[in-house]
Amino acid sequence: AQATHERDVSPFAFHGLLLAVAVYHRAPAMAQKHIVFALGLALLSLQETFAAESGGKQFPASWGKPPLIATMDFGPLAGGYGHGSSSLSRWIYEQIQKDQSSHNLQFPPAFGPLPRLQTRDLRPLPFGYGLGSGTLAKWLTTKAKEVYNETPEEWDETAPALQKRARRDFRPAEMFE
Repeated sequence: AQATHERDVSPFAFHGLLLAVAVYHRAPAMAQKHIVFALGLALLSLQETFAAESGGKQFPASWGKPPLIATMDFGPLAGGYGHGSSSLSRWIYEQIQKDQSSHNLQFPPAFGPLPRLQTRDLRPLPFGYGLGSGTLAKWLTTKAKEVYNETPEEWDETAPALQKRARRDFRPAEMFE
């Protein structure tokens, strides 16, 4: 059974936003500066709350924390992590590319242990993981759907744009011609 994650928004952030929005347009110019400052603190508090949680997703500990700033779009995430902003997807993709270059590929912790027995074939893995066995490809596809409700087909539509924007030295080498 999956754990449910509720967002715990601090009262300061919530009330700060309400106060700033309600009072700003009626305040004199000098007071507006203070309101903007309070609004900034409230937004920072909200941003840290939501970014730290990342929608309840667990990432490998060696990756560190996901970015605090996210774009306001929504789509499939790299690595089979479900759906979220393109900036979060880019961060995940870059972490996967770093793992590949260090020969230490890591998968979402929520997927559980890898299959013990794997076939010896070599094929493209879904979600930007590079190459691996057919068993691993099937496991990733099944787990991404079960845990985060993402399919490889969704990822395949957004992957080319993400790969173009990845850091040049982390781009995957073309292995098929």
